[in-house]
Amino acid sequence: MNLLSRLAPASLVALLLLTACPAKKDTAETENNAASQPALPKAPAFNPDSAYAYTAKQVAFGPRVPNTKAHVQTGDWIIGQFKAAGLTVKEQPFEAMAFDGKMLKSRNIIAQYMPQAPRRIAIFTHWDTRPFADKDKEQKNAPLDGASDGPVG
Repeated sequence: MNLLSRLAPASLVALLLLTACPAKKDTAETENNAASQPALPKAPAFNPDSAYAYTAKQVAFGPRVPNTKAHVQTGDWIIGQFKAAGLTVKEQPFEAMAFDGKMLKSRNIIAQYMPQAPRRIAIFTHWDTRPFADKDKEQKNAPLDGASDGPVG
């Protein structure tokens, strides 16, 4: 066994140990950063009944296929919910071409809470539904209500 073949496993172990152990930060620096952050409000507890009610509300608009009244109404309702919660809302309207060449009008809805905060999270979802249930053996050409897809986000 040559020297290289004996050193390779040892080097790999050393590299893993060096990269797996994060460097310790100065305790005073960490405490100062925590003190400068504004206190966040307590997140509400998850309520399955409310989650179901929000899902039922979106499904009640009807299939939310782009270019339909239900799609626009659902988007407007979502914006209203975000604004009622005190979030800043921005819209990004756009058009996208469907597989059949039809132009679909839609919009991204961006809701922000404390956008100036250095640590934030992003959550992405959609509220639109497919125009046909191509995998459904009985109603292949019917639009989907999307109860287990779009509104659950």
